Amino acid sequence: MSTRSVTRYVKHVIRTHPKSEVTVTACCLNDACGWMLVPTSDLEAADKEMMAHTGKEGQGHRTFARTFEDVALVSRQELNKGQQEVPPLPGRPDEEPQPERAAH
Repeated sequence: MSTRSVTRYVKHVIRTHPKSEVTVTACCLNDACGWMLVPTSDLEAADKEMMAHTGKEGQGHRTFARTFEDVALVSRQELNKGQQEVPPLPGRPDEEPQPERAAH
């Protein structure tokens, strides 16, 4: 007699943790330039810094490598009992878990 295993797939959503910020860094890709953007959570200021670098250095400095970083939170779409809270950010254990907000 054979047995079959049944695999049940659980749908998940991944998003930025609601208590974290997105941080961006960038560097100019022009050969030997070396210009780098200091990591910042102000995305508009980051864009302005890259545009200012292009304006100062000229047309050869128009391409940048950008890196965006955040803290991700993975949630099941079908929540089980006890999984309805947003955990605190790592390094902040004194925070109270928050009710999870629905994804739009």
